[in-house]
Parts: sequence; structure tokens; C-alpha cells
Amino acid sequence: MRKYYYRKILVLLFFVNLIVIAAAYFKYCKNQIPSVIHIHRGTKTCLQYDVPATATVNRQTIKLNEPFVVEEEKTGHYEMQASLFGKIPLKKIHVYVSSTKKVTPSGKVIGIYVETKGLLVLETDSFTGIDGANHSPGNNKLYKGDYILTLNGKTVQTKVEFMKMINECEGNEITLMVRRKNKKIRIKVKPVMASTDHQYKIGVWVRDNTQGIGTLTYTQKSSFGGLGHGICDMDTGELMDIKGGLLLEPQIDTIVKGKSGSPGEIVGTLYYKEENVIGSIEKNTDEGIYGSLADTKSKEYPIGYKQDIKKGKAYIISDISGTKEKYEIMIRKINHAENQGTKGMEIEITDEKLLKLTNGIVQGMSGSPIIQNGKLIGAITHVFVNEPARGYGIFIENMLDNLVE
Repeated sequence: MRKYYYRKILVLLFFVNLIVIAAAYFKYCKNQIPSVIHIHRGTKTCLQYDVPATATVNRQTIKLNEPFVVEEEKTGHYEMQASLFGKIPLKKIHVYVSSTKKVTPSGKVIGIYVETKGLLVLETDSFTGIDGANHSPGNNKLYKGDYILTLNGKTVQTKVEFMKMINECEGNEITLMVRRKNKKIRIKVKPVMASTDHQYKIGVWVRDNTQGIGTLTYTQKSSFGGLGHGICDMDTGELMDIKGGLLLEPQIDTIVKGKSGSPGEIVGTLYYKEENVIGSIEKNTDEGIYGSLADTKSKEYPIGYKQDIKKGKAYIISDISGTKEKYEIMIRKINHAENQGTKGMEIEITDEKLLKLTNGIVQGMSGSPIIQNGKLIGAITHVFVNEPARGYGIFIENMLDNLVE
């Protein structure tokens, strides 16, 4: 009898493991095929995905693990249904056909200043009140990542203004309108007078702006895209919700070379003078920053989609040396999988001149445009902490949708 139950348990475990393996394989195959494919009208595009799946379009069945050519003469959108082993529905692939897009690669090192949409809560803290006790009125009411929008119905713009408004309430309970994730909630807090400066406080650290240095990726007429990744708050790690900002002409003071375990950086100074403003920032997204600037008249390059990218030689554009130059890189790996985000390519700096200047990729180079075979294909986004010459790049097609018209 005991052997009988033991055998049943083994059979059950076998089938459970089989289901888990099958589910993992299904997910793997699904992620290896992109949900969106962009192609140029009238251009033959060769595609191939390393999964045993087929796709059906216009009643024609295509094997996705064998090279197949897509060519369309009309702009528009259509869908292909992908099926694992030709039987199991896997996903729908959206194919967008467009005329050849052209933009102007930049590579200009820029100063960035953005203001938050509301006050960003960094953390709550305690302080000593005039009664000698510790107080933390905001604790368990306000949380890291919250945005304070109003105080007693009045819009809050800056930290200084917020502190003044709290103090003017003279210890009476205040009502804060807070945005938490995508919801707005009202929170009541009672300020306490601090012993140090006899000012009323609620024990919360907030931020109303941030600044830094990055690189402009491309322009199109009077619009731009840059960075290749969003501006995230250094304390919360979350994408900052901004109401706007400025592109500034930076003063580059020095370049700290990268080394294993310690990324380098472009160190500069930003002067907030009208003559230093070169554009306005209107969007901060996961794929970069976007806004407007003076129309530029420079050479345009066609867009290269991810299927156009090949392993091997390419180059980036940057004026990190003070003069706009092209620097050779190698594309080591291309990630066609779904949800690759800002890490579609693995790249390596091979240009001796740039290596001598920076030792690889440094902070501030994010957004440097990547060119291959006469096409703009992406931008630098990240550096490998332990290998400063290597890093990631985003596909340029992921940076086009948020362009400000």
C-alpha cells in the first residue's frame, strides 16, 4: 500500500514539473517574439525569431524560426497571429508600416533642470518639539514617492512656499492633497512647533526640482529626444513626475574616468541665465526626455529599426571633448525579446581616443546617438559598473513615440 501511494506521489510530481516546465517554455517563446514590428514602406525586411512558431497573415502561414521577408507598399497597420508549434496561440504581432523616417542625430552634452509636479516626498523624520518630546506628524501618513499637490486647497509650488504655508497654520490641522501612484487622496496632519527654530513642522523631507548632465540624442525640426532613459529620483528610485524643465548649455569642468566598480562622470556647472537656455523639457518618460528647442538645420539620418541592427562595428556621436566627433564602438549583443526596455543592445567602446578621455561610458553620456550603416539605430543608456567600456543602448524606435509635435 505504501509503495502504491509513493508511486502516485511521484506521478503527480512528474506532471506538476511538466506543467511548470511547459509554462516556462511558453513564456520564454512569447518573450522572444516582439509584440510590435516597425518596417519601412517599399523596403524588403528580413526577419527571423529563434522559436518553433508560425504566424498567419493574409491567410498565409510563415515559419518564424526560418528567415522570412516582409514587404509592404502601403503605410498602415496589420496584425499577425503567432502560434507555438503552429497550434497553440502565442501572441498577436502588430506590424506598423511607415514612410522612411529621418531625424538629426545630436550628441550634444546638455544641462538638465526639471521641476516636479507637486512636492516629491523623500521620507518622513522625527524632530524635537518645544515640549521636549519627539514628534513625527507625517509618519504613516505620507510615504516615499508621494507627491504633495495642495495644502488646504492651495497649490504648492516650492519647498520654501510649503514650509511657509505650514508655519502660517499655527499648529492647526492641515489638509494635504496627495497623489500616490495614480490616485489622489486627502490626508490630515497636525503640525508641531520645533524646539530648534520655533517653526511649525510635519517632519517630512521633500524635493521640488533636480538637475544633472546628459546627452541630446536627436532633433526633428523644433523637437528633441534625449537621454534614452527617464530621470529618476536619486532617493526614491522612481521616475519623476515633472511639470516642465529646461535644457541648458553646461560648463564642463572635468571628466572623471570610469573604473571597475566606480562609474565615471561628466562634472559640470549649470548657470540658470537666459542666454544659457537652449530648450524646454516637456516630458519625462521611461525612454527619455522630450521637448522643444530652436529648429536645427543639420544632416538628417534615416531611422534604423531593431531588425536592421547587426552585431559589429558602429559609432556614437558626442561633443564630450568640446568638439562633436564620431567614436567607434562594437555592438556585442542584440536583444529582440519583448520588454527589453532601455537595454536593447549591449555595446562596447573601442575607440582609443574616447577610451583615453573617459575609459569608456561615463555618467552624462546617456543619450549619445548610435549610428550604424548610415542609420540612427539607438542611444547609450547604461554602463556596466564593473566594465566601464561596456554598457547598454536603447533602440531608437522606442524613443520616437513621445516626441513633442
